[in-house]
Amino acid sequence: MSTLREYFSGFSLARRRNRPGDDVPQQIYGGLVAQSRLAAFYMRYGIADTVTGRFDMLCLHVFLFSHRLTGETGPIARSFSQEVFDCFVDDIDRALRELGIGDNTVPKRKKRLIRGFYAQIDAFAGPLDNGDAATLAAAVGKRFFGDPASPDADLLSDYMLKADRALAAIAFDDLIAGQMNWPDPDRIL
Repeated sequence: MSTLREYFSGFSLARRRNRPGDDVPQQIYGGLVAQSRLAAFYMRYGIADTVTGRFDMLCLHVFLFSHRLTGETGPIARSFSQEVFDCFVDDIDRALRELGIGDNTVPKRKKRLIRGFYAQIDAFAGPLDNGDAATLAAAVGKRFFGDPASPDADLLSDYMLKADRALAAIAFDDLIAGQMNWPDPDRIL
């Protein structure tokens, strides 16, 4: 099984050119954005409703989607995962510019934000693969709440485990066609 780092080892920080078929990765990325912005994460889960909090939740959902694709073999899965990741990188660039970050500073800030994404991979992939709720909760607490023992971490790590199982249950062809069934964060107890 390849790691997510291997999947994204050659990502480009340059803007992609539109090609035929680019709409499906963009649609999937749009679905990841929509899921990451559900009010429950900010009202029930304790995630700060700030630019940083929203970015962290987006990273989490891009990670969960990409993590699902690491279980697939073949170049289609890797290519597709890379295309969705490229949408993410393009969105980071656009968002930084909309926030008024200067052209000379955007590449540095973008690299720093992408390093944050890789930090999630390093912290979450192992416990998620092993179904280790306690270790995942500690990693989530440290990453999102600054405290490995945060009570909010249990709820978010439970959501992650359920999302991982839900995505694993979707056939690869359905997944890359954009059919994702995320757990409802309002129904996680």
